[in-house]
Amino acid sequence: MSRRHTLGNVAVALALVLLFGWLCTTVFALLGTQTDWSKAWEYRETLWRGWWMTLEISLAALVGSVFFGLLFMLGQRSPLVVVRWTCRAFLEFVRDTPLLVHLLFGYFVIFAPLMSRPLGDRGWDDKWMIGVLLLSVFEGAYLGEILRGGVESIPKTQWESARAVGFSRVQIYRYVIFPQALRRVLPAMAGLFVSLIKDSSLLNVIGVAEYFYNTKNFISRSYAGLEGYVPLALGYLILTLPVAWLSHWLEKRFRHET
Repeated sequence: MSRRHTLGNVAVALALVLLFGWLCTTVFALLGTQTDWSKAWEYRETLWRGWWMTLEISLAALVGSVFFGLLFMLGQRSPLVVVRWTCRAFLEFVRDTPLLVHLLFGYFVIFAPLMSRPLGDRGWDDKWMIGVLLLSVFEGAYLGEILRGGVESIPKTQWESARAVGFSRVQIYRYVIFPQALRRVLPAMAGLFVSLIKDSSLLNVIGVAEYFYNTKNFISRSYAGLEGYVPLALGYLILTLPVAWLSHWLEKRFRHET
């Protein structure tokens, strides 16, 4: 890197830091007399429980979305026409309707009447489990399309070479196709998983006491403003930034191996 580029980067970075510092100073100066951070401290246990609930939902829905994404991807590549058309129709329905509609309709119309009482009798939180299921199916539909695009981007010669050495269909996917396809779709998958974490906040509409739900209650009870929104933003950043960093690390590792 030339000296001019180095100086340019330093100048731009310094200007951004100064601009961000000025913006933060101005905002806090205007709101400083109206904020009371002791409110957030009083509700810290409630906020912590909500954040931990969001983490649990995100991890469970991430595993569920991978499961459903693989099913949808394999279904669209099935040799049976009916299976392919069914998966395609379902994926289009999921992708063309908002998550909020799926949560409200799926919980109150479909799953709650069927599953709430059996889950409650076993001592399980029906709202949590149904919410995770609906979120997993919704995000899994998008993941299925991402995986399908990655798999279909692999040249046919790779498939033919794997069959020529005697690999079974499972072995072809496991050892030949998935390693190459995963490297190509990692950025899209990382973006999807970040969206999954943020979309978990919509589970508050069915009464799941996640981070946004508890923060909203804290703000309404204490008449807080900045004291609620700043921890809310930081809490989601703590959850989403590691996903982005992990994606970059895996992307570099796969690039090095290939």
